[in-house]
Formats: sequence, C-alpha cells, structure tokens
Amino acid sequence: MKLIKNIFIVGLLLLLPIATANAQLSEVAKQMPHVETISINNADAQTLAKLPGIGKMKAQAIVDYREKNGEFKDIQDLSQVKGIGKKLLTKLEGKISL
Repeated sequence: MKLIKNIFIVGLLLLLPIATANAQLSEVAKQMPHVETISINNADAQTLAKLPGIGKMKAQAIVDYREKNGEFKDIQDLSQVKGIGKKLLTKLEGKISL
C-alpha cells in the first residue's frame, strides 16, 4: 500500500511541471498582441512595403496591378503580380487579407 502511495505521489510530482507550463503558456497567449493583417485591396504602397519579402518596388507593383485590374478576389491572385510567387505567398500567410 505504501508503494502505491509513493508511486501516486511521484506521478503527481511528474505532472505538476506540465500543468504549470500549460498555465503559463495560456497566460502568455493572452498577453500577446493580436496581429492585424494588411489588406492587399486597401493598403497603400508604404504599408504593403512593411510585409516580409515585399519592398518598395513590389509594393508599388501590387498597387499598380490592383488599380489596373481591380481588387484581388483571392489571396492567391497576388501571384499575378510580377515578382510574387508561391514561396513569397507562403511567407505572407496570416499577414495579409483581402
């Protein structure tokens, strides 16, 4: 009986750090700022240039494409802009919206 009690106590002690870590992670998640996405249909070139992998030239190309062809209907349509491919679109996931 004493052996079972000791095993139970050791088991609880092993689980304690996991429970503590989960509580800390959820607290950190609450404190993290919500990341706003940048609208590829509304943002100006200066704002678009802040995106990773998008400099001033690509940002202006996005604005020019949008002015010539109308609003983007899908995020994937951004690949129609010269210099923006699948790799860059993947990098922009979660950072852009329509």
